[in-house]
Order: sequence, then structure tokens, then C-alpha cells
Amino acid sequence: MPMPQPQILPQGPSLRLSTQHERLILELLPFKDVVQFHEWLNSIYVRGSWYEFSRDFLSRNPLAPEPDKAKLAQQAKDAINSRNQKYLMYHPEKDNWTSEDHHIRFLVTVISDNLLKGLWSESDWKKRNIDIAKSCYEVLSFLRATAGPGVSDNPPRYDG
Repeated sequence: MPMPQPQILPQGPSLRLSTQHERLILELLPFKDVVQFHEWLNSIYVRGSWYEFSRDFLSRNPLAPEPDKAKLAQQAKDAINSRNQKYLMYHPEKDNWTSEDHHIRFLVTVISDNLLKGLWSESDWKKRNIDIAKSCYEVLSFLRATAGPGVSDNPPRYDG
């Protein structure tokens, strides 16, 4: 069964925002063009984390403001470097999670999966961990901006 793709809104300021956001992300991530970026966005290295975030947070809080990028990037870096199981477990217990916890989980899983894939090397991570975390935050912001209205409260599961 094909996975649903985020839909870029067809007109107005949202489309301009998405295009500008896309250019910004391309400057932050190691992709040569928009095609590579979209292939990565639609890959298992991003989709599973996006579906989990959508299901567990965004479907219940569609208008929630985005948390502070610098703070989340630091917390994601710390969680990865300390191997914090709260965010790294396969199916973490999410009772009483805050908005920040869900955002950190997205960053941590995308970064961890892509470190394993080789998008970034361990050396890249050691030298540019905050920049990498901030770029993944921008990816999440981009996905939120292009998802369109009415986020499903039952998107496909990460594990299945």
C-alpha cells in the first residue's frame, strides 16, 4: 500500500512559504537538488518518524506552536550523545509527554536513522551536531507546513 505524501498547499502564502522553506533546508542538508531532498523526505529515514509524530502529537494538537529551535536542538544532541532511552526506545512510553518531548523524539529518530544510513558520518555529528539537529527541526517545520489541513489521527504506523 503506497504511503500518503504530504501535500503542498496549492496557492497563496503557504506555497511561497513552502518554497522558501525548501530552499533553506537544501542549504542545511547534504542534498544537491530538490529531487534528492524529496526522495529523502519520502524515504523510510524520515517517513516513519513523521507518521509517529503526526499520530502521537500533531493529530491531537494541530495548532500547537513550534517550540524553540535552539533549545530542542540542544536537547536532541544531548539525548543522542547520552543514549537517552526515553527518546531512543523502539516504542517509548509517551504518557505525560510534552510538546517538546514529541519534537525531540522526531529529531532524535531522524538523526539516528540517518546516521545509521550514512547521510551524516560520526565525524559530521561530532563537528556539527547542533546544526544537524537544527536542520532536522526545519525538516519537521517543513513537513508541518506542507501537510495540509486535517492531519489524520490514524496515519500509518512506524512499525508496520
